[in-house]
Amino acid sequence: MAQKIPLIGHIIGLLRQKLKYYVLLRQQNPLDIYTMAMPGSKLYIVNSPELISSIQRHSKTLAFPPIEAKFAMTVCGSSKEANDILNINVNGDEGDWGYSVEFYKSLHPALAPGVGLNSMNRIMVQNIAASLGRLKGENDKPIKIGLVQWLRHEITMATTNAVYGPMNPFKDPKVEDAFWLNRAFESDLVMIMMNVVPSITARKGCSGRALVSRAFEDYFGNKGHELGSVLVQNRYATSTKFKIPLTDIARYEVGGAIAVLVNTAPAAFWMLYHTFAYPDVLNDLRREVTTIMALRCDNDGTVTRSLDITSVKTNCPLLTSTFQEVLRVRTMGTSVRQVMQDTLLNDQYLLKKDSTILMPTLVVHTDPFIWGSDVGEFNHKRFMKAGACTKVSGGKRPNPAAFRAFGGGATLCPGRHFATTEVLAVVVMFIMRYEITPLNGRWVPPTTENSNIAAAIMEPDGEIEVEVTTRKGYEEGAWAFGLADSEMIFAVTAEDQAD
Repeated sequence: MAQKIPLIGHIIGLLRQKLKYYVLLRQQNPLDIYTMAMPGSKLYIVNSPELISSIQRHSKTLAFPPIEAKFAMTVCGSSKEANDILNINVNGDEGDWGYSVEFYKSLHPALAPGVGLNSMNRIMVQNIAASLGRLKGENDKPIKIGLVQWLRHEITMATTNAVYGPMNPFKDPKVEDAFWLNRAFESDLVMIMMNVVPSITARKGCSGRALVSRAFEDYFGNKGHELGSVLVQNRYATSTKFKIPLTDIARYEVGGAIAVLVNTAPAAFWMLYHTFAYPDVLNDLRREVTTIMALRCDNDGTVTRSLDITSVKTNCPLLTSTFQEVLRVRTMGTSVRQVMQDTLLNDQYLLKKDSTILMPTLVVHTDPFIWGSDVGEFNHKRFMKAGACTKVSGGKRPNPAAFRAFGGGATLCPGRHFATTEVLAVVVMFIMRYEITPLNGRWVPPTTENSNIAAAIMEPDGEIEVEVTTRKGYEEGAWAFGLADSEMIFAVTAEDQAD
């Protein structure tokens, strides 16, 4: 792909437009794949779902684990001793063994449908329900909140309580501040990833990372993980099996916290925004959820409305479709692979060893040839199985690989079930209990120009001040939210859907 200014043209474009630069290049040159020359490296940019599917099938030669290991070492600031252990058979080329291979495998039993995931989901639902309960004002008076900050704090606490248990380090406000509120660590994440003297270029971020890491070191040292989820127990057990020092176990856990926290709150914000900003979406979802709401009236006249989130999973296809559409229009992450050896892709494209493959989600999610002429519109019924809304021109459904919110193939996000349940639990509780109205009187989409390039979901640049009021007709009575044991999931990705 030619650049206007030799050597640095693409760098300038990315600095000015960030990930939108890839969309601009696609519009100017609608290629399935092209080479982007950068100083000291060669990048292959892939825009085609068919080629993305093919890349996913070459998981050993077009690999993600080496990229993931570099990310962990750089972002977490782990020691040389731990990094050396991590790099042994990092891609599994010598067999199904090694710290990298076994660590990733340890995540799946904890995050797959079953006992471990149900336990985390139940704690999370209880926490979210309690948070929503505190929004009911005295005598049903409206309560004003900053929606972005409220979601970030409440989801952080619900998530980390579910993962880390009663000794959750994030219960200390200083730890949450270091990670979120002052945004020191998160805002410096890109500079930390660049690894150019981060102690100077990302001083605040490194300081925040060190504080969170020390909190995790105390947590593991005091055996807090033994009271935590199967997820944190499995991660700790795998690390100790490979003799990772305690200090580095804590450092790597900072990466684990990034994985479970960074994208969930923004996803919940956009889901609420697109629901309450469009009255037809709000009314449709309320009608759907109402069909599974149970109503009980006791002898003393007390009314209790109850919802089981497990029932929501199996009976609310429009809610799931709405979430998929939110992710389609608000996901901005890029899937990355390293070319481990010369590979001929689809018998047509030669990918050279040591190059890097980028698959920008924003490009695929905004392609009218994939999604149709209404690609720029928000259509909450787009992903419904029945109806023409799932079709593009010509009557074909989009390639399953075109929906990239959770990645795909062997590196499909293992935490997608937990994250999806959390976001939709927040939304269901909000739409059934409350009205949300912006203080300025109307919903205006916030800008997202300052979104962290390391995040997968666009982040609002500023706060959205809203007024929360109890729905008319729902002022009296109690609410009960629960989650029954089940292996049912919100089937958001193609890999999870049974046709």
